[in-house]
Amino acid sequence: MRIKQFLGLVLPVLTLGCIGQFAFGQEPYKVHSHNDYEQEFPFFEAYINDAASIEVDLFLKNNTLYATHEESEIIEGNTFSKLYLDPLKRMQEKGKLRDVQLLIDIKSEAKPTLVEIQNVLKKYPGLIKGGKVKFVISGNRPKPADYANYPEYILFDHQSIDDLDSIPLEKVAMISLSFQRFSVWNGSGRMVAGELDTVQYILNKVQAYKKPFRFWATPDTKTAWSRMAKLGVDFINTDNPALAHNYLESLDTKMYTGEIKSTYIPKYNFDPNSKPRNIILMIGDGNGLAQITAAMIANKGSLSVTNIKDIGLIKTSSYDDLITDSAAGATAMATGQKTNNRAIGSGPKDEVLNNLVNIAFSKGYRTGIITTDAIYGATPSSFYAHVKDRDNTQGILQDLKNSNLDFFISGGKGFETELSHIFKSTTLEKFNTVDNKTAIYLGDNKMPTMKNGRKDMLPKSMEKSLNVLSSGNKPFFMVVEGAQIDNGGHENQVSTIVDEMLDFDAAVAEALKFADKTGNTLVLITADHETSGFGIVGGDIRKGEVQGDFLTMDHTAIMVPLFAYGPQAQNFRGIYENSEIFSKINAVLDLNN
Repeated sequence: MRIKQFLGLVLPVLTLGCIGQFAFGQEPYKVHSHNDYEQEFPFFEAYINDAASIEVDLFLKNNTLYATHEESEIIEGNTFSKLYLDPLKRMQEKGKLRDVQLLIDIKSEAKPTLVEIQNVLKKYPGLIKGGKVKFVISGNRPKPADYANYPEYILFDHQSIDDLDSIPLEKVAMISLSFQRFSVWNGSGRMVAGELDTVQYILNKVQAYKKPFRFWATPDTKTAWSRMAKLGVDFINTDNPALAHNYLESLDTKMYTGEIKSTYIPKYNFDPNSKPRNIILMIGDGNGLAQITAAMIANKGSLSVTNIKDIGLIKTSSYDDLITDSAAGATAMATGQKTNNRAIGSGPKDEVLNNLVNIAFSKGYRTGIITTDAIYGATPSSFYAHVKDRDNTQGILQDLKNSNLDFFISGGKGFETELSHIFKSTTLEKFNTVDNKTAIYLGDNKMPTMKNGRKDMLPKSMEKSLNVLSSGNKPFFMVVEGAQIDNGGHENQVSTIVDEMLDFDAAVAEALKFADKTGNTLVLITADHETSGFGIVGGDIRKGEVQGDFLTMDHTAIMVPLFAYGPQAQNFRGIYENSEIFSKINAVLDLNN
């Protein structure tokens, strides 16, 4: 697409103001579009992506200001007025102009070029008097002592930090230095400590004069943008303004620093070869190895789950796709059969599959589910229901009524009345027996998120349930789901991932404490799938800071870990399909006999 065609498309949008606050709003990290005139669509790509500063190289030839780096590269028609001032004027006339800095990098002789810049700008009185556009001279500049000789609408990009006490700072819009003078860092990995200290010293010195700062000749990577943002560089230099804006706009959502949580170190005082009496299967929805790692870093290197020694890796693909959803993933664990995505407790041909809850119940086990989802959510319902599609809520609820569950603690209070003739509602405080089918609702749909005030409902529910179950004379099989780690992945929110994972880990601690107390309880912690292709790209474990990034907003086919603690935990090592979790549980509990 040529520039004329692009202008024909974008100018009506700008004129009508259809680009809303996203385009014209002020972002927390300011992007400087370096060598902007070299973009396929000069000015417009940077402007609509909210660049705070836009750089144009100017060369004066035959009384015309051309946007170019060299005289030999002049393209007829690519003038300062056409590419930059005319679009700004049109938006100013329509009342759609936002604050923006135009950095004018003079490549021809300074004095005559500056004279012509003033002559041209005087033709745009609305721009030079309107206060929205800041015109800043860089490149070939007059001596600092002469800055004050230029009109008030002409400011300067000063390129030294050694004379800040002797120049007219009121004429300095910002200070710029070459990054390569202080560091050889290429934007991958990390800056070495000495170079980082030097860069931080420069920033501190400039900020003491309360002037914005920019490094030019910087690496142009996500890692570099993030590092400059965290250092406090005022204008982040880039040749990719759209990519840099999109990345930096969400940078704060990819950072996490929180309160440190206590963890539990298991005692390993059980007989590893004995038969476990009870089993607790814990599922962190969307909880891959990176999610666990992020929570561990945020908790300064410590989690309860990472104190477990027996670890396996689980393949999660569904019957009909490389990438599973929660329904097919949980069904594989619950029934030992791979199935189609969206299927709940039924096979690829809609056949009803027997599940661990039914099998355990038939062998005299108590059965229960705790989830931060609604009880009819895809993961919990895979352990008692049999429907073709996870959205068949009424079918799931009918199967719940006919299920062999002794109790559940979950969201889903909206269906309390419908279920009340089977599952008697109570509160967590009054929960003291599973002699009758019991329901405890802790949310109308899902439970609240940690961000929205769930507090310690999940670990408290785990602790209370284990106390109730241990007071009886029957063994038990219990499924516990931390459902909302998955939400953080889908939303690409690091804070949600970490907060929900730390809450899940607190529930893991309760399970491990109970296993140590009884000596006969097997605890399995895994996930139905990984969500978002989450990765750790920065942070500081000493400070509990973590920075993540994402490949997608959907599930992935990345293997997920399984941690096993208790008698027979060694049988869950290795790499295997999620459907084998079913057969391994059956084997260690002798449920097939």
